[in-house]
Amino acid sequence: MENKVELKLSMHSKNARILGLHPIILAASAKKPIVRKITTQYYDTPDLTLLDAGISLCLRNISGRWIQSVKTEGSSLAGLHQRSQWESEVTNCQPDFTVDLDSALTKLFTDEKLIEDIRPIFQTKVQRTEWHLDFGNGNRIEMALDIGELVVGEKHEPISEIELELKSGKKGCLFELALELQKVIPLRLENNSKSHNGFGYYRAWPLKTYKPSPLKLKPSTKANNAFKKIICNCINHLQKSQEMVLYGTDVEGVHQMRVALRRLRSAFSMFRKLFHSESPDVLKSELDWLNSILGEARDLDVFITQTLPAIMAQIESHTGLLELHEKAELKKAHSYKIVREALLSQRYQCFLLTLGAWLESEHWCKSTHDFKEVKVFEISNNILQKRHRQLGQSGKGITGMNAEERHATRITAKKLRYAAEFFASLYSSRKTTAFIRGLSQLQDCLGVLNDINTTEKLMQQLIGSRPNRNIGEAKYICAGWNAHHATSNLEHLEEIWRTFTSLKKFWV
Repeated sequence: MENKVELKLSMHSKNARILGLHPIILAASAKKPIVRKITTQYYDTPDLTLLDAGISLCLRNISGRWIQSVKTEGSSLAGLHQRSQWESEVTNCQPDFTVDLDSALTKLFTDEKLIEDIRPIFQTKVQRTEWHLDFGNGNRIEMALDIGELVVGEKHEPISEIELELKSGKKGCLFELALELQKVIPLRLENNSKSHNGFGYYRAWPLKTYKPSPLKLKPSTKANNAFKKIICNCINHLQKSQEMVLYGTDVEGVHQMRVALRRLRSAFSMFRKLFHSESPDVLKSELDWLNSILGEARDLDVFITQTLPAIMAQIESHTGLLELHEKAELKKAHSYKIVREALLSQRYQCFLLTLGAWLESEHWCKSTHDFKEVKVFEISNNILQKRHRQLGQSGKGITGMNAEERHATRITAKKLRYAAEFFASLYSSRKTTAFIRGLSQLQDCLGVLNDINTTEKLMQQLIGSRPNRNIGEAKYICAGWNAHHATSNLEHLEEIWRTFTSLKKFWV
């Protein structure tokens, strides 16, 4: 069994020659690249039993030799694929189910009915150019450029991708090489494998909205490893959410991308004592850029899907409200266009690659032995206590605050919420659940009040300084609604704050 770690990137085939002449490739490659044609046949049952089991079975024809490959699903994050793989040479172009595999796979492949049903599903045909790169510091990478096509029945789909496979050294060198290549070649991180794209012709991959997956940390986990695990969780959340923003219509996509960015910022802040001389300042500036672009789209989503429908349900068919809704939809379409352009830009790809390089290189981690031995449980109590104290101070006199002060308290509450969720697995689930539930109710109430304040600013942008009569009426209707809604939520806020402050801290 081999554990493969590789970074997948897509590019335009017209840049193939530029790739081979890149100075960093010429300097690190001691030999000429190897060029060969590879045909890969993928197998499964008609009902895709192997796919459902998270297994890929294929045969590759390389210069007349047949290589069988069995791969497990593994993981994919920021273009970095990690999975287990079993390879063996077979004597003909038929799968061999007698080769040595993991015990769980052996059990699966001894099922006679399954073996009988397995058949060719689709294939890829590529010309592969391989470079073996040695950077002289223990980092060795095999770079493969595949140019060809995916063939599914009568359908053909072009393939043009780079695979950077780690042979030795740190994963960070994969991202660092990709960043160097990206300076001269437009690249896009590719989270989907060739097999995923092939099976997409047989099974629809529906767009989904994703919330952050629960983190599992152990008290004995070292702090620097816990930090990496938290950041990876945030990146996974960000990238899973981006597909809905790019290709779907559910407004939750933009919302969850913003949540992922805030979680990243919060994690940087919580663990900043881990950082050595290298700080994530450049990453923070890019987080601000993304958050700003997503923020305008999110404000319009809330106005169109929550605020206006509630008002229009009370006052049906008001001409001014209908005109206001139309203006908001037009502005939203423009905002989403800007968001999608940003997510498809090289700037965004560079941000993801820079984040991966920074995280995996571990140059940020303080190098002293004592610090590297710090356990996450030794710092989680202090972080949670500090954030809880900050919220207590920020929330004093909460019902008498102005909008800006409440917004600041809301941000402080979010920071405590993210810390509580990051570290929840270190403590009693019963206590953490009750605390996070109470904190969520506080956040929700503060969020509604913040949306009211945002609506007032957004209205000014939509209607301008000289609205017509109908729009002018709509403005006053919305203002009246907001005033009533704010009063109601402020009354509720006092009770929610009292309830929250009475909750027992789960980390004590």
